[in-house]
This record gives sequence, structure tokens and C-alpha cells, in this order.
Amino acid sequence: MHKRRLISVAILAIIESACSGGGDSSTSLTGTSVSGTVPGTVIEAFGDNGSYYKVTSTDNGTTMHPFTLDVPANVGFHMVMVTGEGTSDDVVTPIGFRDSSGKVHTRLMLDKGEQIELGHVPLHMGRNEAAGDDADHDGVLDQPLVLDDVGARNPLSQSDVDDDGVNDWDDQDHGGYHYNSSTIDPQDDDDDGVPNVYDGDHVQSSNDRDGDGLPDNIDANPDNDPNNNNVLDGDCDGDGYNDDDLDHDGYHDDDSDHDGNHDSDDDDGEDHSCGGGTGTTPPGPDPTPVPGQALYETNCTGSSCHGANDKRGKTATQITNAINNIGSMSNIALTAEEIQAIADYLAQ
Repeated sequence: MHKRRLISVAILAIIESACSGGGDSSTSLTGTSVSGTVPGTVIEAFGDNGSYYKVTSTDNGTTMHPFTLDVPANVGFHMVMVTGEGTSDDVVTPIGFRDSSGKVHTRLMLDKGEQIELGHVPLHMGRNEAAGDDADHDGVLDQPLVLDDVGARNPLSQSDVDDDGVNDWDDQDHGGYHYNSSTIDPQDDDDDGVPNVYDGDHVQSSNDRDGDGLPDNIDANPDNDPNNNNVLDGDCDGDGYNDDDLDHDGYHDDDSDHDGNHDSDDDDGEDHSCGGGTGTTPPGPDPTPVPGQALYETNCTGSSCHGANDKRGKTATQITNAINNIGSMSNIALTAEEIQAIADYLAQ
């Protein structure tokens, strides 16, 4: 069996989806996303900094279920699709794509606001069907599924992460996407195209709860919970990486043994975090309640509806349209002023 160990997770809801839908829509929450259709599956993204993102495709009664997965901008990530998740017949499919030289890559990075459309991604729907691509029968494909070899769209041909006017398919310096020969991919230590959490050859260390290869103390999400992606203590400039991780390999640049600590920590006692002292940013005062927050929490959040932060940026018009057109939201009674107050809160 594959070695992934994840805690229970909640699937991100979308405001245009019914509260009980448990699926996805074509609207991105962050402006940076990967979309497409699949035969029915879970789509995951594993970030260089340890962040983890997950969404389930929407069952629309066909063999082409749509999905939209929001991902971080300017952070490299590996994408994996899992059919039959949680069953003995699950199949894990790492995703790959080629550049203009024909080289297969599995790490993708997108610029802010890029919305990548993969088209239809054909997947094995059981282990018997996948047997020819899974020699050890552990439910994890031995090699990534190369999208442009199976008729799906190549994401590199749609992105330009360094915004130089040359798409990433034909750009050899796009935002550090191509690791140099001395850099270890933090999510794929042996560079075989299978992320560490699913790779039977990866040896999980005792200080790496989610088995993704990054020690817990430098992992933005040490439990691979899609609702718990944290800001790194050492990321003062907010780019998703520790400020002293210039090669974006997930580790401090002076961490030669990749234990998650600075090589000098045991000697100089210096605190390298943004907060200082305790190794974490000191907490500030409790935030002042924002007008509209109480209305949102009362009318829009709940176990089958929306989370506290997953509708950021929605406008009053979008909220009104959702209330008027989605049956499960038809019982929400709000004035135009109250809807505007909610939109103002979501804009902050």
C-alpha cells in the first residue's frame, strides 16, 4: 500500500456551489488556479514550502467531472490525482508535462492570477485497470501521467511565471521553475516524478509527520491539512519561502544536512525567525470586529456551507446572485445593505 498518512480534511466549498454539494466550480478564490475535467477524483497539490491544497471534482452525472484547484502563486508545487480515495481500489496518479525540449517535469509554478485549464485528464479508475502502469501493485503509478501525451493540455504552454512575455514551455529561466543540478526538489527527493508522500522509496523521518520530506519546523503545513496552510516564521517578505531559502528548495540555505535547522543554530543561539525570541511571530492584539463579519458568520458559515476565509473577494453582486440562484441558499434573508456589509468584510 502507498505510504501517505494524512489527517482528515475538509473540502473547500465554492460560493456558487450548493452548500451540500461537496464539489467544485469554475470560480477561483485566489485568482490563481488549475482547472479541468476528470472521470471523478480528488486533486491535490504539494508545495515546495510544505503547503497542501486539495479539492474534489464535481459529480455532474457524466464521465467528465469538472474541478478547480486554487494554488499559491509563485510557489512551486506537484499535482497528484487520486481515484477511489479511501478504498482498497484507490489509484494515485502523479501529473507531469513536457517543456519545448521534450523533458518531463512534475513541478509547476504559476504567476499571480494565472488560471490554467488542463482540459480532460483520463485516469485509471481502479487498480486492475492501472496494473500495466503500476508494476508493484501498490496503487501508485510508477511514472507520472504526462498530460500532453494523453490529449490533456500542457500547463507550461499557458503560464509565464516570470512575466517576461515567453511562456514557460519555451522559457529556460522562468522564475526558477527549472531546478539546477545541485538542488533537491523538496517534494520529490529522488526526482522520480512521484511526490515523497506517495513514494515507497522515500524514508520518512521522525520529525516529518506528513512524510512530505520537509521537517515539521520548516513545513508550512506539517499535517497536510488543506485548511491549515500557515505563513512560515522566516518568511518576512511574504513570498511563500523562508527569506534565506534563495534557491527555493524548502530548506534554509545554510542547512547543509537538511534537518530543518540552521547549521549554526546549536552554536550561536541566534533566532532566525521574523518574530524573534521564541521562533514565532509574537501575537498582536485581538482584531477589532469588522462590520459584516457577524452577518457572514451567522448566515454563511457552517459544517455544510462556507468556511471563515474561503469566500474572500466576493462582491455584493456575486453574493446576491448566489442567494437568488442556488436553492440551498434561498432561505437566506438579507437586505442589500447587509449583503454589501458582508462583501466589505470579505474584501478585507
